[in-house]
Amino acid sequence: MADSEALPSLAGDPVAVEALLRAVFGVVVDEAIQKGTSASQKVCEWKEPEELKQLLDLELRSQGESQEQILERCRAVIRYSVKTGHPRFFNQLFSGLDPHALAGRIITESLNTSQYTYEIAPVFVLMEEEVLRKLRALVGWSSGDGIFCPGGSISNMYAVNLARYQRYPDCKQRGLRTLPPLALFTSKEVGKRHRPNAGLLILISSHVTTPSRRELRFWDLALTVSESRLMREGKWSPTIWRGRLVRPKLRVLCRSWSVPPLAPLC
Repeated sequence: MADSEALPSLAGDPVAVEALLRAVFGVVVDEAIQKGTSASQKVCEWKEPEELKQLLDLELRSQGESQEQILERCRAVIRYSVKTGHPRFFNQLFSGLDPHALAGRIITESLNTSQYTYEIAPVFVLMEEEVLRKLRALVGWSSGDGIFCPGGSISNMYAVNLARYQRYPDCKQRGLRTLPPLALFTSKEVGKRHRPNAGLLILISSHVTTPSRRELRFWDLALTVSESRLMREGKWSPTIWRGRLVRPKLRVLCRSWSVPPLAPLC
């Protein structure tokens, strides 16, 4: 990144490497673990973006810095970051700090291996298989496979891809253009999250009107799918009566949707 001479390195000096790591670990224990999990401390020392840029001094320079400067930068990073291990941190899908898990993370980061093959990560591949076996057992499966996902959005994309493959198992051999138009129905609340996934999987993303912000019922989905099919076949057109949409009878919808009649509904 720089045109000048190489930055100073600690390679070949094990004493200096150990001294740096012990000093950094000391900062992590003091600032991130002890203070970061104390109710007497703030969850985050919040600063607006422009002010935080000035405080951190993020310019990429061609010259290295002293160990004390590096340690001070470590303290600044922790100081102005959100402490997810704080007892008053309530956000997203995680919280708390497990020291055993942190110890495991230190080992995995130090080894820096990938899960590609058994040759590069023999221990972690076996650990992965055992964890997947346990997760399958929790849902009642005695065999199968699995994959770890980095987040909910990509997990949903994998699930939709599996559903598509389950319905059209020959799509890999025949290609996507041989498939009929596929649609992904969601409520408006999750539309923004699923639209990119639908685009990647070449699906049509459509919203379903629901009475609840986070509820998608079979009845709502049946109406949406059946109305679209009836309109496409010319058997029904939207009619407004007293300011409301007149929908076809549910029995007609069930027959149009080609599903077995449901006694409580049809």
